[in-house]
Formats: sequence, C-alpha cells, structure tokens
Amino acid sequence: MSEPFKREFKVYKEEDYPKDKKASDYQDWPKQVFHVSHLEDNSFKTDGFRPWALSRDMGMVEATGGMVDVHVNRRARPFNAKDISHRHFHNVHYQMVYVLKGWVKNEFEGHGEFLMKEGSCWLQPPKIKHTVLDFSDDLEILEVIIPANYDTVNLNEPPGGHVKNEQSD
Repeated sequence: MSEPFKREFKVYKEEDYPKDKKASDYQDWPKQVFHVSHLEDNSFKTDGFRPWALSRDMGMVEATGGMVDVHVNRRARPFNAKDISHRHFHNVHYQMVYVLKGWVKNEFEGHGEFLMKEGSCWLQPPKIKHTVLDFSDDLEILEVIIPANYDTVNLNEPPGGHVKNEQSD
C-alpha cells in the first residue's frame, strides 16, 4: 500500500511570497471568475438527466471555464428501483458526494453496499461502477465533479457486476 499523501500548508509574509508561484503543478486550468450563488425559491429545476431529481446548479461551470460542476440534488419523487437502480459509471477525473439531508443506499464495484446518511461523504474514483439502491424522500446531496462535462455509461449488469440475463423465461 502506498504512503498517504502528505498535505503541506505554508504561511508566507506577503513580501516573501513569489509573485509567479502557481497554486499547483496541474496544467491547463481554465481562467476562473469570482461567483456567488444564493438559494432562491426557483433554484431547483429538473436537469433532464435524472427526472427523479431536482438540481440546483451553483454556477461553477461558468465560473471555472467548464472545469468544475457543483450542484445540489434533491428528490423530485419517491424512490422507484425500476427507474433508478441501473448500474453505471461516470467518466470523470473527480466526483465527491456529500449528504446534506436524508439518506441514500449505494453499491460500489469492489466495495459492496453502503448506507450514506446526513454528513456522509464519499469519493467516487473515475469510472467506478455503482448503483443507487434506495433513498429517502427527503434526500439532498452536494456533488462536486471534474470536469463539468462528462459521460455517463449505463451498464448491462445489476449491482455486484453479474451480467443481466436478457432472455425471458
């Protein structure tokens, strides 16, 4: 197992800080602009991608030049496994999910099932296969995804990765 990443925080006096120092070694970060998002009565809308969810776009796609998507999802209707429980993955660099309210039960490839509740947070590595198995009617989650535009691939397999039998009995 590799060593854990060591975080380093340095504090400088203004006169000692190199004016041309980059924030990181990452290349090609787009220009970012200051942005504030306030909750309004009509902030939550259907995104078309998940008809069972309402999404509040926090405006970070535009503010980060397409680098980061930040949104809050809440449920638009009760859980229905037929509509929702489809194994899939997202082709992303980074996806972090934080439960603001309620609970959600997920299955993750190679890790099994998890009940995430208010205050739970998880990182979904790129292309990890997963399935939403159930959620509370009051579920609200915060998602941070890089890049903002990404592909979702629906898989022909149930939770746990066994290929679905397409033949009828």
